[in-house]
Amino acid sequence: MPGSGQLAACSGSTAQDRNGSLLSLAKKKHNPQAKAPSPELRQPPQTPGALTGRYAAWFRIAATLLIPVLVLGLAELGLRLAGYGYSTGFFKKRVIEGREVWTENPEFGKRFFPRGLERVPQVFTLPAEKSKDTIRIVVLGESAAMGDPDFKFGLPRLLEVLLRERYPEKKFEVVNTAMVAINSHVILPIARECADKQADLWVVYMGNNEMIGPFGSASVFGARAPSLSAVRAALAVKEARLGQALDAVATRLRQGKQAPGEWRGMEMMARQRVRHDAPETARVHRHFKRNLEDILQAGTQAKVPIVLCTVATNLRDCAPFASLHRKGITPAEVDTWEEAYRRGIDLVRTSKSVEAGGPANGIRMFAPLARDAFERAAAIDDHFADLAFRRARCFLDLGNDGEAAKLFRQARDLDALQFRADTKLNELIRQAAAGFQDWGVSLLDAEQLFAANSPHGVPGAEYFYEHVHLTPEGNYLLARAAAEKAAGLLRLESARPWASQEDCFRLVGLTGWNRFEALTTIIDRLQTHPFTDQIGHSERMGALNAQLDRYRPATKPAQLARETKRVAAEVARYPDDPDLRWNLALLLESCGDIAGAAEQWKAVIRLQPQSALPAFNLARLLDRPGNETEAMRLYRDCLKADPGYFAAHYALGSLCLKTGSRADAVRHLRAAVKLKPGSAEARTALATAMTE
Repeated sequence: MPGSGQLAACSGSTAQDRNGSLLSLAKKKHNPQAKAPSPELRQPPQTPGALTGRYAAWFRIAATLLIPVLVLGLAELGLRLAGYGYSTGFFKKRVIEGREVWTENPEFGKRFFPRGLERVPQVFTLPAEKSKDTIRIVVLGESAAMGDPDFKFGLPRLLEVLLRERYPEKKFEVVNTAMVAINSHVILPIARECADKQADLWVVYMGNNEMIGPFGSASVFGARAPSLSAVRAALAVKEARLGQALDAVATRLRQGKQAPGEWRGMEMMARQRVRHDAPETARVHRHFKRNLEDILQAGTQAKVPIVLCTVATNLRDCAPFASLHRKGITPAEVDTWEEAYRRGIDLVRTSKSVEAGGPANGIRMFAPLARDAFERAAAIDDHFADLAFRRARCFLDLGNDGEAAKLFRQARDLDALQFRADTKLNELIRQAAAGFQDWGVSLLDAEQLFAANSPHGVPGAEYFYEHVHLTPEGNYLLARAAAEKAAGLLRLESARPWASQEDCFRLVGLTGWNRFEALTTIIDRLQTHPFTDQIGHSERMGALNAQLDRYRPATKPAQLARETKRVAAEVARYPDDPDLRWNLALLLESCGDIAGAAEQWKAVIRLQPQSALPAFNLARLLDRPGNETEAMRLYRDCLKADPGYFAAHYALGSLCLKTGSRADAVRHLRAAVKLKPGSAEARTALATAMTE
């Protein structure tokens, strides 16, 4: 392109100012022999103040970016002003009895679970400003860390009592942040929020739900094992109300195509089989490693010491949930394998049924033959999880504990329904602890702890209800080890001994009635898939029912009254302990002392006013003729605390129907059906309300 110097030469002028240039052009116009200026040299007239060149380009780019951002920002602001959406934080600041406290946020789980399947945190009330004489400990993990099936006797609770009894001059606050069905993707944001809550120690016990929890390879809660960047981007988007709105729209569009409509526990995942060597499994392991490192980094950056635990699982009395043959096995090989496998099973049955000389003689005669049959099958395919479990039992019967333990672990690791932390996850935990040990992370090898304290070196029913959830004895073993680690990290000293297991159970209010109730819950759980598909299911059910029978006398009036009196004595010692009062309320109700139970529920409501459950339990207690008005008020209080509480909507709707408030009955029963579409009782009640 010609430059400005060329233009001046053509015009016969050297003028550089704007007027001179115009004059030169004017003269050229009257010269018929002169060349017309090249079109490339003609410049559009410039308006004073107009943006030119690169400034115009930057303006266009800025406008292109700014306008969508402005629109999205206004949409986000509008949704927040309209009250749409939910708070995504784990902690919620409230004012209770004139003091600022941190409590659980019941809506926290909505970001990770589909509608109707949301899990909620345990209830806690934590002073926003920790007192000087208080030691605050946070427990992070899943349902096993939480204390399922009864949180009142779980790891956090026993840990608190152990430390309190050994160091009475200190005040201990143990915050149970564990939740059902979550995994490291959910625990990471919880940990990051815990970093500024003035904790003195963290205890981390997690790993069982990596495959079946949110974003796991066998999850029913959404995408399965996507990339870690995709997981974190999706969670970040749902922190915004606009992201929540888009997620709600997407959920409606795919309604009925993916997630179950309501919570059904492990039964929901019973068909989600994944190979132990699948690429998705390896991806989940990588995600766990990164999430765990980020959790430890969040704690160490806040200068919080951490007790990091490996995960113990039931190996001896929990068979695999599902088995798959190795890749590439031919039909002919399967037939040969099946013949050897069935032969081994038949020999095991024979060994147990032989009467001459007793069971031991049968084992001596037939267990070696069964072992040999199983070994022939393993030579063809040793990837079948059930085969590894049966081989382990054979070696156990033959007294080879070392080989049995190895095969029990292999059976767990090969399980195609991975509800238990596997060897790889525990190795990643050990590696992470070693990598962070200089920053205050101490390893508690719970897997080795339970093995060392179990018959034959293989953990079983003495510490586990089913696959991962600990009995009170299992929780005490873990809590005692965690307490010892905590004392070392916090440099606590005392001449007092640790409270014994028996003393701990008394101090937390554990009774025979509580054990009976927990076993009833577990027995109901084990009567569903995938438990019913396990090897030895009928034997396990028989053993559990035998335990239930042993605790049945504790439900009789005389013994129940004695144990209730004992728990009442602990409540008198610790009147501000909501867990003790909760337990006493249940015991008093079982004794038929409705007035006494109501008083305890009122005390729990005072201690935990943010929770819907105590108000619901008191309303249920008073839901009888003569108390309808008070029961209705309490049900409404319950719904103020948790508007999505199905049981409260159903109970209030049913009560409104009884008292003639048809419009209110229809409204609440419709809400109940919307929350749990599969509930036949809610649909029937709604139909009755609409037809009356």
